Amino acid sequence: MAIEYESGDGDLGAVELQMQCGTAWAPMERSWGAVWRYQSGSSLQGPRLTSGSGNTLVASNVIPAGWQPGNTYRSVVNFGTN
Repeated sequence: MAIEYESGDGDLGAVELQMQCGTAWAPMERSWGAVWRYQSGSSLQGPRLTSGSGNTLVASNVIPAGWQPGNTYRSVVNFGTN
């Protein structure tokens, strides 16, 4: 997953994914730069993003049931600007 155009609250400190049928959040690992990775065959919902200062936001329903690696799925959520 590449997270682009993040602004308003500095670098991301954490990214987590929520399983489709649950309330638990699974942490992703930073691969390099804006690329985060998670290895799973499960259905997923959108990510929860945590900024370096600890603010969080959720991009709900961004990942469709039939998602494919390499495709782009967009969200319009962003941290507020200072």
